[in-house]
Amino acid sequence: MKKLSILLFLFFGLQGFAQKQIKNYVQKNLNTIRTIDPDSIDFSDFETIGNAIGNSRIVMLGEQDHGDAPTFLAKTRLIKYLHEKKGFNVLAFESDFFALNEGWDHLQKQKSAIDDFIRQNIFSIWTNCKQCDNLFYTYVSRSFATKNPITISGFDSQVHGKYSNNLKKYIDDFLKMNDIPFIKSKFYETEFLPFINSTRISKDLTKHKLFISQVDSIFKQLPKKWEGSFELLVLHNLQESSKSGISFLTKGKDYMEIRDKQMAENLKWLVNQKFPDQKIIVWAHSAHILKNRDFIIPRLTNENWINMGHFFTRDSLLNQQTYIVGFSSKYGTAGRITIPNTYNVISPAKNSFETWINDDTKYAFIDFKQFRDLNPNSLEYFNMKGKYHSYNEAVWTQVFDGIFYIKDMYPCEKSVAKF
Repeated sequence: MKKLSILLFLFFGLQGFAQKQIKNYVQKNLNTIRTIDPDSIDFSDFETIGNAIGNSRIVMLGEQDHGDAPTFLAKTRLIKYLHEKKGFNVLAFESDFFALNEGWDHLQKQKSAIDDFIRQNIFSIWTNCKQCDNLFYTYVSRSFATKNPITISGFDSQVHGKYSNNLKKYIDDFLKMNDIPFIKSKFYETEFLPFINSTRISKDLTKHKLFISQVDSIFKQLPKKWEGSFELLVLHNLQESSKSGISFLTKGKDYMEIRDKQMAENLKWLVNQKFPDQKIIVWAHSAHILKNRDFIIPRLTNENWINMGHFFTRDSLLNQQTYIVGFSSKYGTAGRITIPNTYNVISPAKNSFETWINDDTKYAFIDFKQFRDLNPNSLEYFNMKGKYHSYNEAVWTQVFDGIFYIKDMYPCEKSVAKF
């Protein structure tokens, strides 16, 4: 009993020392950010972020919820900084993979066409938010008057964009060009093609299962030269959407994981195949981009699914090339433009990350990667609102590479953009 007491004393004593270590690091190395106003062109306050990112080729920008107005303003300003000062020219969204690649590539790059395309093919949680107007309806189109235009892309396996109305014809043309046996079967015209537009909304388990098996047959019949191609990846996306749909309808636990794994494959393809020599900014929810999720203590049994960031950073080379920025906020309200009700963010917990930052600080950045470099054996758990607007205890220094802190959160306002 005495030995157990000594061990517990040592354990909790070390935990307390460890937390003091990370708390001291945050308070001594916190970098104040002057403003999140997207129109501010003095980026001197972002130099610490630029130094932290270093030579990373992929920068992921998270958000605690899909309606966090000041986070969107901060991300817009960060995107401008990364584009103008760090050479990032690709902006990839958690939105329709097919529409934002095939559609964007064939788009006339004129302001009205760009504005319409963005509004119709990126999720409305962002395109209908006033705090995103500057990015979507001014900055992107203006970039085409420069030598370094921004390329819009996407990596979500969910089909939702207006351009994806062309998806059935696109796949039909591709399969007929290869003249595989399946296109001559009676099921091709009566079952397979009609279901392409239903993979996300259908509740028919039998049709989902049949579609999955039909895509498997197509993969076996297509020539090997198409392995790794965009066309096959599009088919994989549809197949995985059906698998995710089956899991959701049968109350499975992996429907989110199926989607995130496919998003990781899509993002890998963008990084390695489509944009191998370009720097890429990723815009998504923090729950999708975070890594090392095993270092997060979940509050709910179904919260800690294996996510995109985990799958993506299992590739050691990609992990080395990637810098992941999470966001945290202290006070305020949150909500999405697509949902009428807002909610209060959780109040600061005692001795949490947010309480380590003085209330006089509106915006700040802390580099967790530097902490890891200075303390390679450190695994300190502490409370932070890093995944959502609620607390998790985690080794957050292993989950994100850096944190952008915002004192006061508030939800989006409706977009004022005119079309």
